[in-house]
Amino acid sequence: MALEKKEIRADLCVVGGGIAGTFAAIFAARQGVRVALVNERPVLGGNASSEIRMWICGAQQKGCRESGLGEELNIRNYYYNPDKNPYLFDVTLLGMVKNEKNIELLLNSTVHSAKTENGVIKSVTAYRMTTQTEITIRAKYYADCSGDSILAPLTGAEFMRGRESKAETGEQMMFYGGEGDDKTMGNSLLIQARYVGKKVKFTAPSWAEKVSAEKLKSKGTCLTSPWDNFWYLELGGNDDTIADAEKLNARLMALCLGVWDTIKNSGEFDADEYDLGFFGFLPAKRESRRMRGDYVMTACDIASGGAFPDVVAYGGWSLDDHNPDGFDSPEGNHAIPLDKPYGIPYRCLYSKNIGNLFFAGRNISMTHLAMSSARVMGTCGTLGEAVGAAAAVALRHGVSPREAAEYIGEIQSLLLENDCFLPHVNREASPVAKAATITCPHSENLAALRSPLERNLPGENNAAYIENGAPVTCDLGKARFVGRVRLVLDSDFERDTFGGVDYCEKIHSMRSNVLPDSPTLFVPKTLAKAFELVGERENGEIVTLYSTDKNLARNVLAPVAAELKRITLTIKSNYGDSPVTPLFTFDVK
Repeated sequence: MALEKKEIRADLCVVGGGIAGTFAAIFAARQGVRVALVNERPVLGGNASSEIRMWICGAQQKGCRESGLGEELNIRNYYYNPDKNPYLFDVTLLGMVKNEKNIELLLNSTVHSAKTENGVIKSVTAYRMTTQTEITIRAKYYADCSGDSILAPLTGAEFMRGRESKAETGEQMMFYGGEGDDKTMGNSLLIQARYVGKKVKFTAPSWAEKVSAEKLKSKGTCLTSPWDNFWYLELGGNDDTIADAEKLNARLMALCLGVWDTIKNSGEFDADEYDLGFFGFLPAKRESRRMRGDYVMTACDIASGGAFPDVVAYGGWSLDDHNPDGFDSPEGNHAIPLDKPYGIPYRCLYSKNIGNLFFAGRNISMTHLAMSSARVMGTCGTLGEAVGAAAAVALRHGVSPREAAEYIGEIQSLLLENDCFLPHVNREASPVAKAATITCPHSENLAALRSPLERNLPGENNAAYIENGAPVTCDLGKARFVGRVRLVLDSDFERDTFGGVDYCEKIHSMRSNVLPDSPTLFVPKTLAKAFELVGERENGEIVTLYSTDKNLARNVLAPVAAELKRITLTIKSNYGDSPVTPLFTFDVK
């Protein structure tokens, strides 16, 4: 008896449901693209999911937090999951996908084969474990967001692995001497401690690795620190993190158990009332294959700010190259902080030799050292959004990913419209908005609504401050067709409204350890909660365009499709108790 077979047709097939793949799918779907999202795990989120529990890191510079879908996920997670329950994070992310009617989600489905003709992918086939079904997806475009670049060996797409030489890349800031090799950063299994308020015993199995207290102290182990998520339990940089994954995982499990044994039983850590709240069985990967595109981004590009004409995403994490020896190394890792974010070019997001293949995540076209920065999930999310936008534009014009570069302005505009920050690229207000007059009787800094920057930066205030209940009126001068109204609100990127909460708790979606004083969080107080948009027709008729009493978005796109001469926004309340609410943008188009 043969396995059941099923066939799906889509415009875009996204392979991999981590942050990059999920964001690519959501972004494309919102532009009308029919998406098949294939994920081998039962939950979305990849390293950020409850199966692994790595928090989402991104740009570290003040005011440079990832907006777009990344901030939408954050806000929803604060609302639905204020105590940072890892399983509710999974539910929140899943809910964002379920809201999109254009996404067909295939969980528990592993892509194992592909058909390629003349350098074009015709189909990919996945095995769905839960239903014992072979599912073939035929799509116009494919996006490898699997991290491990599974479509490279299956389709013949060119890829890279290991560390380049200094002569090859010109990266003078290399930490490893300058000779190329096959070494990478390693895999980690994460564990979490949970305070339970009573003594808890732990007996290690016989196969647990022996770890000295001195070794752990050298790594900075501290149960009471919100920052200690045991990321340093890392191995495999001298191996093949794909081919040797099971061998590495076996030792990682033994290492984690040995580490917990030392914490609990050495007498060197105050851990009597802590239990092992989580033990990872699925390793978090940092590095494996990287696809080759039309351009290979280097650390030199990152250091110079990445002012590419085709910038579609950005990063801001340090150049953070881990020692291949991982936990076994007596030396620490090497990092070079960045003082500004850098742009990532579109040419790094599609295959050099496969005509309909995009990619997003840690596997884009970049050197090992560049990847040490761009690998973090906040950055991967921006790459996913970029691929979602590019696929939508390519589909609209009937062109290949490479040919879509001719429409780079359209791709960038689509990203900016959807609240994606692009270094060196400013959003242009629509001609309708430029001709309009905006007034508000009770406001401060109203001119900021014309600013192309929709965020506050150090020393630069780009928000208008509107008194709750005061009408903000956009007068178009005469009746004009309005397709949509766009509002950009303030979600407090630096989380200043969280008060004295530890900064780690403020900025991360996942909690490392559950401590006696782990805080309950909330939607940032600056965000508008209840507001209404009304329009006035030529004949004086007033129509309600948009109304909500539970807003969970920083970027609000309100469809209108009507002839109007005046539009009025009234913000009724925010999530705090301030009588004024910040507003970055009030745009009509």
